[in-house]
Amino acid sequence: MLRVEVLHQFRVLIDGRPVALPIASEHLVARLVVEDRACSRKVLAAALWPGRTDRDAGTVLRRALWRLNRDVPGLLESDSRQIAVVTSVELDIKEIHRLADAASQASPLVSPRAIRLLEGDLLPQWSEPWIDAPRESLRQVRLHTLEALARNDLDAGRPGSALVAALAAAGLDPLRESAQRIVIAAHLAEGNASEALRHYAQFKDLLWTELRLRPSARLEAMLADGGHVVSLSARRSALNA
Repeated sequence: MLRVEVLHQFRVLIDGRPVALPIASEHLVARLVVEDRACSRKVLAAALWPGRTDRDAGTVLRRALWRLNRDVPGLLESDSRQIAVVTSVELDIKEIHRLADAASQASPLVSPRAIRLLEGDLLPQWSEPWIDAPRESLRQVRLHTLEALARNDLDAGRPGSALVAALAAAGLDPLRESAQRIVIAAHLAEGNASEALRHYAQFKDLLWTELRLRPSARLEAMLADGGHVVSLSARRSALNA
């Protein structure tokens, strides 16, 4: 079984064992995985090695492809014009999109493995310019998926599981109020008003320190009377607003 991971770190695995590859080969695989489609050889070479002439970039591409076909046969398929990842190869980035699809429906209990996957940034140690846009796009998908999974668990009466997913979302973006509202709602659903107030106070301080902003009225509506839980309808209204 072949697997490529681009979340948390870059790895190519054969039956669970990582394979060491040259940098050029790693970059070729990563670009194809992120693009998720067959790519032109010429476009790939120019995008991956922009500081080289077309001829030199094409030479580097051919060497990288040769090395991959030797060390990881069955990972890529190519012809004279295009290169693509073989469809049977397992990709962690595709798991993210499957989780996002599942989050749009009634979901099962959120697993620790799913949370760990959704916490993973795209190639965090890499600084190549071409990664910036897909990294931010994927970050938004991860955030919305974590929030959706948390809401699903909260609606299903699983506040503990919802809290784990919501805290993961808040960890990805501590200034994201929508995630903070779910964290507070989960604490309230568990009957932990003091935890809800403590979390609210921490977020309020952070928001003011970083942006000189105050929490919205929607968030403040979730708390009343020194931390006593407001009505269920009011909490749901604030959470889904």
